[in-house]
Amino acid sequence: MTRAVAAAFLVVLAGGPSLAADLAVTAPAPVYQEVYVEEEELPWDGPYLGLRGGYDWTHARGTISGASGSSSWSNGMAGAIVGAFAGYNFQFDNNLVVGAEIDADHTFDMSQYVAGGVSRHHGINWGGSLRGRIGYSLGNALIYGTAGAAVANFYLGTGSKRPHEVIYGYTVGAGVDYAFTENIFARLEYRYTGYPSADFTGYFGAGNKADQETSSNTVTAGLGVKF
Repeated sequence: MTRAVAAAFLVVLAGGPSLAADLAVTAPAPVYQEVYVEEEELPWDGPYLGLRGGYDWTHARGTISGASGSSSWSNGMAGAIVGAFAGYNFQFDNNLVVGAEIDADHTFDMSQYVAGGVSRHHGINWGGSLRGRIGYSLGNALIYGTAGAAVANFYLGTGSKRPHEVIYGYTVGAGVDYAFTENIFARLEYRYTGYPSADFTGYFGAGNKADQETSSNTVTAGLGVKF
């Protein structure tokens, strides 16, 4: 009897490791979950357009020369300005923003002066520009500088006769855009525009030569939509 119990005990001991292995719980394989990180949208990147309005101060200086001598004029004019703008921004990860912009305006500049003893009217009734822009994003605000080519229609005449001349020049300025939402922003901008020379010889009679230099300072506010 004692031998039988001892034999059974030895059998249990011998089978213990196999039984323990059978009872061991297998650890589950690790699960890898893919994490998707959404790329942050850059607030000033992309196309936009808007409307603007403000005030323009223009100064014109000119000379008339001919067989009877020469005379000159220097006169200022001012008026409201309304227009539209459109452009495209490229924003980089370091908050630098570069882009291009075009605008077109109607200007209510007009004044009267006397040259050669004759009272004349002159003014600018439309203008536009094509410019580059470079700026820095401060989140909702974009501070920028701008420069490029400018064009305007300058009229000059007496009474109801208003011959005009398309004049070309340059424009430089600075401003700030402020985003109220992802798509709506406001703008405040100052620009200086110079038209170094315009030939009005044909408007002062045969044998006379007339040249004019024009410059303007413009302050505008606008409202734009970004797409």
